[in-house]
Parts: sequence; structure tokens; C-alpha cells
Amino acid sequence: MWLETWMQTMNDSRRSLLWWAVGIALYTVMLLAFFPLLKGNTAINDLMQSLPESLRALAGDNLGTPAGYVGGKLLSMMPILLTIFAALQGASLIAGQEERGWLEFPLAQPLPRVALLLGRAAALLSMLMVLGAVLFLSIWLAGQVFQAPLPAGRLLGAVVLHTLGAWLFGALALAIGAATGRSGLAVGVGAGLGTGLVVVQSVASQIPVLNDLAWLNPWKYALSDLPLENAISLTPPLISLVLGAALVWIAAPLLGNRDVRG
Repeated sequence: MWLETWMQTMNDSRRSLLWWAVGIALYTVMLLAFFPLLKGNTAINDLMQSLPESLRALAGDNLGTPAGYVGGKLLSMMPILLTIFAALQGASLIAGQEERGWLEFPLAQPLPRVALLLGRAAALLSMLMVLGAVLFLSIWLAGQVFQAPLPAGRLLGAVVLHTLGAWLFGALALAIGAATGRSGLAVGVGAGLGTGLVVVQSVASQIPVLNDLAWLNPWKYALSDLPLENAISLTPPLISLVLGAALVWIAAPLLGNRDVRG
């Protein structure tokens, strides 16, 4: 039963997903088009080394190499973009539709509320996987064109870390929306926490307490551990996947027991 909900949700979201995919692809191509101007430029590298460590964590240490440029200029923004997408979608799938009165038809069907929630959670994860695939292909193909080739395995690992990190905060927004019926609260908490932790990670190396707790931040593994240069562990993305699923599972009985508008 949840499969029908998944299919319907994917169909209803196809236009917004398409525009996000196009936007990510264009953003990727435009940034990589500038890489030949920086390739091997030692003056740029010297300038970056003169910046504070917190700024280098956001912008990258070595913009003259493919891994340094893609990691510092392109992927450094992906946690924010993907988290915003995931939180907006997650909040809209239950709470947003409830506020608009669009849940009347699905709730009138012989479909358990748990199946409705699980189907829409699966759709949210699928949409993020689509954007992750677009991001991977855009970087890999544009890298071949603009002299910034990257090992496919390392690039795939980095994209997985970003995609499943965003899933965690999208699932949080979906769970809050399902439990409360308030889309504004769901977006605020999901997007605010996800983007806030990006900022926290950028300054963690400067603050001992934050640095000691950085292992709790899912963006540490996508940003500070340099996945384009180092092999990643499967543990962090799997933890994000499982935690996101757990949040949805916790929200299921809350959705089932409360009064739903429309």
C-alpha cells in the first residue's frame, strides 16, 4: 500500500524535483567552468593559506586541484542546498498538505496513516537520491570537460555523504510535520538545524569543545574529512539513513493518534 503512495508522491513532485535537478546541474557546470583559470595557480593557493582556518574549512585549502576546487567551492554549498530542499519537501508532504486541506482524499482511502507516512518518507529519500545522482553525473561529466577529473569512487562517496546527511534533516522535518501538522515548525527545525550544523562544523576546529563533539555532526564527514581525497567509511552515511528512518517511525503513531485537518 505504501508503494502506491510513493508512486503518487513522486508523480506529484516531479516538476519541483526537475527544477531542482536542473538548478544543481547548472550550478555545477558554471562553477567547474572557472576551474581552468585556477588550475595550478600558486598565487590563489598562497592567498587561501593566509586565511583563518575556519574560512579555509569552508572555501578549501587548495583550489588549484580538482579535489580541492570541487570540495571547497562546489560541495561546500551542497549541505545547505540539499538540506533546504529536504526540509521543504519533508514539511510539505504531510503537514503542508494538511494545512491546504489536501489530505482529505488520501485519508478517505482504505490506507493506514502509517503506510501514508512511510510511502511519503520513501518518496523523500528517492527524490534526494535523484538529486544525488544528478550531482554526481554533473560533477563527473563537467570535470572531464573542464580539466577537473575526479575518481568516480571518491566522488560517489562524497555525494552519498551529502545526500544522506540531507535525508536526516528532511526526515526530521517530515516527522515533526506528521506529529504536529505544522509545516512552518517542521521547516524551521529541519532546515535550521541542518544549516546551523554546517556553520558549527566550519568553526569546530577553532573551538575545543565543538572539535571534541564534531563526531556527532553528520557534516563533519562530508566537509572536514575531505572525502574526495580520502576513502570514506560507510558507517556515517548508514547512521544518517537509519536515524532518519527512526525519526519517521517514531512519528508514525503520533500521526495515527491525532486529529488531522482535511
